[in-house]
Amino acid sequence: MIHQRYTKSESKGTMLILASTVFFCLMSALVRYASDIDPYKTTLFRFVVGLGILGTAALFGRIKLKFVNGPLLFLRGLFGGAAILLCFFSIAKLGVGKGTVLIYSFPIFTSIFSVIFLKEKIGLVKIAAILAAFFGIYLLACDNGESSALLNFLGRNELLAVLGAVLGGLALVIVKKLHDTDSSYAIYFAQCAIGLWIVAVPANIVPCSIGFSGGLLLVAIGATATIGQLLSTEAYRYVEISTGSLLGMLVPVLNYIVGVTIFDEFVSWKSVIGATAIVGACVIVLVKNNKD
Repeated sequence: MIHQRYTKSESKGTMLILASTVFFCLMSALVRYASDIDPYKTTLFRFVVGLGILGTAALFGRIKLKFVNGPLLFLRGLFGGAAILLCFFSIAKLGVGKGTVLIYSFPIFTSIFSVIFLKEKIGLVKIAAILAAFFGIYLLACDNGESSALLNFLGRNELLAVLGAVLGGLALVIVKKLHDTDSSYAIYFAQCAIGLWIVAVPANIVPCSIGFSGGLLLVAIGATATIGQLLSTEAYRYVEISTGSLLGMLVPVLNYIVGVTIFDEFVSWKSVIGATAIVGACVIVLVKNNKD
């Protein structure tokens, strides 16, 4: 009976993770569709809607917001907020497929930062996976469709996407540390609150007339992102973080398919090999984390 209840709980957690994956994929598609709106405004609405939903849920007692480790929460919000901005920028400039896969290489950088800051051990398998991921990042980032040569240089937008992955990896290391003191809701609230300060001024400097339909689109982006995040947070009550992270790697895979099939984004042998190497390496790293 105990095993049966555990299995049902695990199944519920898996379904919640898969549902969050669908919402994250929908959010990415909406960001791609709204690529004519500057990323600052898109990111601003993402944080504003997130704060609104969390604040309303706390007001009605559905969640509790209690903040313990203020300095780390600030750093989580700073790095995580900047990573979200670069994620939205990358999707708008590079496409939902390429941009998302580059951003979702963050588990590789999380492993590197975990060794540096958390003194975690790293084996030969992880080292090989990290090297394979870097090779994949190079192939995907250098593929602009203008040259078939293997040796090309990374463009500015690709470098910003990789920077977003680095910041996302650093933010996740901080999240690991924060789980000892703060709830997932407080951690997510910190990301929205500090992220809001990052984009508040530039979002109002860049001229852009979004109109009523554009406003609804931005609200939809914020809502899908927040729902996806809350579903993911709830899922971790039933599944281990390593299991949820593995299932979360479906996001770049789905986004790559969406980019190719819906938005007719460019595909070449370099981009396919690069994307496969990145996602595969991240999966290997997450599986090793689960076993260690």
